[in-house]
Amino acid sequence: MTGAWALRAPCSGLDGFAPNQDACSSANDIKDLCRPQLPTCGPCPFRAECIATIKPAQVKFDGIAGGRLWCNGEVIDALDDVSDEELAEPKLRPSCGTEAGAKSHTRNDERVCPSCRQATREIEARRQAEKTKQQEQLQLDFTSIT
Repeated sequence: MTGAWALRAPCSGLDGFAPNQDACSSANDIKDLCRPQLPTCGPCPFRAECIATIKPAQVKFDGIAGGRLWCNGEVIDALDDVSDEELAEPKLRPSCGTEAGAKSHTRNDERVCPSCRQATREIEARRQAEKTKQQEQLQLDFTSIT
């Protein structure tokens, strides 16, 4: 996997998500080898990014990606809460990577691309930090009055 998100994913550093080709010859082999790791994807907020990075259907992937178990690029098992929306490639726009880009995806009922999702996280973190700073300043102002 590539991308900063991959280091924060629950599967980061774990083995068993893509079987050795010599170890499996059928979908049942893949299920037996990989299914125990599938629940690791449950709490993962990066399932769509995982699918977009690995592109399992295009490369005929065998293993786990995005909360799904793949055999030759076809989903053969999945977590209960997976969404087809995670499979769709996001539409990329010139404004991607900005708050405006994220709003454009939302306005057009599209999946938000990873760069817009990251931009939104950063903007929210800055807003939260500014809000905290303002609250602390108000507390200081109030204590200096009393």
